[in-house]
Amino acid sequence: MPALLPGRWELRQVSFTAAQTVPPEVLEQMNNPEVAALNQEVVSGLAHLLVEFRPDGSYQFTVARPGQPVRLETGSYAVKQGTLFAQSPATEGGSSFDNQQLIQVSRRKLVVDFLVGDALPGVREEIEYRRVP
Repeated sequence: MPALLPGRWELRQVSFTAAQTVPPEVLEQMNNPEVAALNQEVVSGLAHLLVEFRPDGSYQFTVARPGQPVRLETGSYAVKQGTLFAQSPATEGGSSFDNQQLIQVSRRKLVVDFLVGDALPGVREEIEYRRVP
């Protein structure tokens, strides 16, 4: 596990990337209004997505957005060859962090990404966090 990963991280931005040319219909879906709204809520301080990776291999993820109930996810995680693997048996759909690539881990910044899936073939979602005290 990277020594700098344990700590509290707050979402800073969500974006989509594609290494190759994607068809116009996929490109259109990459301009997701829900993601744009979330980014705006984060910038304005209305939404708070906070994950705490603990040194013991456990984590807690909290999502607080206007007009939605607070979501709390707890689980365990491990890092192998630059990939974050996580489990949250009590969470419907499993962990929000499973199978994410660690792109950057520094004292102040954490960037992860993962393939979006069949809905957006060839597209990766990139999430940037900043460390909070």
